[in-house]
Amino acid sequence: MSIELKGINKGFGNFELSGIDLKIDTGDFFVILGPSGAGKTLILEIIAGLIKPDRGMVTGIDTGKIGLIYQDFWLFPHLNVFNNIAYGLKIRKWEKKEMSKTVTEVALKLDITHLLNRKIDHLSGGEKQRVAIARAMAISPEVYLFDEPTSSLDRNLRLKTRKIFMDLHRDTDSTFIHVTHDFEEALSLADRLAILLKGRIVQCGKPDEVFNHPKNKEVADFLGYRNVFGGVVEDHFIQLEKLSIQVPLLKAAFAYIAIRSDDIIISRSRIDSSARNSFCGRVENIFKKSTVVEVVLDIGEMLVVEITRKSSEEMDIKCGENLWATFKVSAIKVFKH
Repeated sequence: MSIELKGINKGFGNFELSGIDLKIDTGDFFVILGPSGAGKTLILEIIAGLIKPDRGMVTGIDTGKIGLIYQDFWLFPHLNVFNNIAYGLKIRKWEKKEMSKTVTEVALKLDITHLLNRKIDHLSGGEKQRVAIARAMAISPEVYLFDEPTSSLDRNLRLKTRKIFMDLHRDTDSTFIHVTHDFEEALSLADRLAILLKGRIVQCGKPDEVFNHPKNKEVADFLGYRNVFGGVVEDHFIQLEKLSIQVPLLKAAFAYIAIRSDDIIISRSRIDSSARNSFCGRVENIFKKSTVVEVVLDIGEMLVVEITRKSSEEMDIKCGENLWATFKVSAIKVFKH
């Protein structure tokens, strides 16, 4: 049975969740993606039954069969690792023998058997994370709820923890609902995802569909589309202040377009290709990142182009020189609102 959120509204101080409608199929790995303060944790706590909505309802979930993992782990400092993992089983009044067997099995799966007698304040961040996961696993929940569970971990530990989640999802019939602000995490984990902005679900679908086809400017901005422009569209051209760009739309009194920075090719001379948009511009800035380089070209509008570090080294791009930027009409996303 799927989990459904129907018309959920909840005021919380000056913030409000508004008209939240979601359907999460049994066995899905569903991710709610949004910035800090968007209301992600509030939705999770409403699903868990910890907070009652002002309006609307949640159906298809047994709150007694939920495993909830917060970003700060919520482990009990006065209990050792074994008793933290066993906590939910003790509440359910399991026999000691069965409880010990289950805790040991779960600890073995997460490679923390050597920690069972250790105090919580003697654990690293990654170890605490695995204990929190083990505590949830021990009760064999039908639904796992993850509240930004990797946000306090370094990159290597985040990657290892994601692998744990993926393996756990593969090995169980449980439904996973995971909230995060991390795009990479959402793409690597989600079967389906919803984007939450300012207390509203603004788009929902498969990850590639959402990331490659944002439905409006708000979503495009959030997803990191660096090139978003607005103007009048006439005869397949959007008219900007100092240039016009051919777009996949015949006419509009006003529309926005968005172009991914990695869908643009830069070159020292105009290239011969089927791409309809090609502009010469001055290099205004170069930003080196861990795996890519962003080149900012002034083509009449500031255009951000993303290239590999290897390409940057081979081209030896310098500020002040002129380069050509080329992109296809099909690479342009158009929003009429």
